Amino acid sequence: MKPVLNALTLVAISAVLSGCGYLFGEDGYFRDRGSDYQSAVIEPRMTVPAELNSKPIGDLLPVPGQLGVANEGKFQLPRPQALNVGADFSEFSMQQNGGDRWLLAQRPPASLWPQVRQFLTEYQVPVAGESATLGEMETAWLAFDEDADNALMRRLLPAVGPNRRTDGQEQRFRIRVEPGVQSGSSEIRVLHMQRSRGSDRTEWPAASDNSNLERAVLAELETYLSQTGELDSAALSTVGDAPAARRSTLGQDGAGNPVLNIPSDFNRAWAAVGQALAKADIQVADINRSAGVYYVNPEQSAVEDDKPGFFGRLFGRDKAPEQEGAQRTQVRLTPVSNRVQVTVEDSIDTSTDSSQARELLRRIHDNLN
Repeated sequence: MKPVLNALTLVAISAVLSGCGYLFGEDGYFRDRGSDYQSAVIEPRMTVPAELNSKPIGDLLPVPGQLGVANEGKFQLPRPQALNVGADFSEFSMQQNGGDRWLLAQRPPASLWPQVRQFLTEYQVPVAGESATLGEMETAWLAFDEDADNALMRRLLPAVGPNRRTDGQEQRFRIRVEPGVQSGSSEIRVLHMQRSRGSDRTEWPAASDNSNLERAVLAELETYLSQTGELDSAALSTVGDAPAARRSTLGQDGAGNPVLNIPSDFNRAWAAVGQALAKADIQVADINRSAGVYYVNPEQSAVEDDKPGFFGRLFGRDKAPEQEGAQRTQVRLTPVSNRVQVTVEDSIDTSTDSSQARELLRRIHDNLN
């Protein structure tokens, strides 16, 4: 019986090997057809009989007029040339979310701050006050009817609108340079305020009195910054004069639990925390955006989160039961007034250990800024 089995085994192996050659060999059915185009024959152009109407049809896949002699052997596909994307790339772009608009810059606030200051200086716009720590500067009160010779005033005047009067009115602007959501980016926001000449109104409004003027100043800033490029190192402010890059603050709530405060809206804070978790190499097991929760495993690296492949799933290789049932930590984002609070919890009703929560929030805070 054993010799018969050995003979059958040899026959099966021979059939398999010959079958592979038949299927995948040079003359097999599934052979490599990548070089077949080199032996293609150019057929004469199709002609339409004279009695029929036709429209000229261009070649969809034109063939070059001069073809080199095909090299013997397998054709080596050349590497593609690098794309030149620098010509169409812009460091500045206008952004809008509802009634909120800003100028997004792919530069850090420290390098952008002196350029915005130079913008006001070159256009001879007086600055009434500035705070490098807050990253904002306020212009003095401007009168379009009296400052008609100013180049910036002339360009801003059409944005006032046909139904708004400028005579007897004063305008001023507040320009703020803030760190963007992405690392190394900045956001420039403009707030416009108007009052009657001689009025004692001094408090800034929550939104611009004239959104058209706000948009016009942002457009002028975008044009100026795009044309001037970066200032040299001699023109940059010192580190102490640059706007503070850290907007988020790490503190504690009334119950003594650690909390991370982000002065931003929920959408932007959600994106920023997600990027910070990725930069901190913290594994995100699941998310619930409607509830504002990231489910994380602080002790496990995001790189180690490899799912089993086809054969691993086929033969039952999967995560250990103790990992499946492990408690996942919740990083919860809660909008509060004009900021978002980030807390760490074991569940919606239970806070995690204070020291562990503070350490996790510290890692997020460090990578958030």
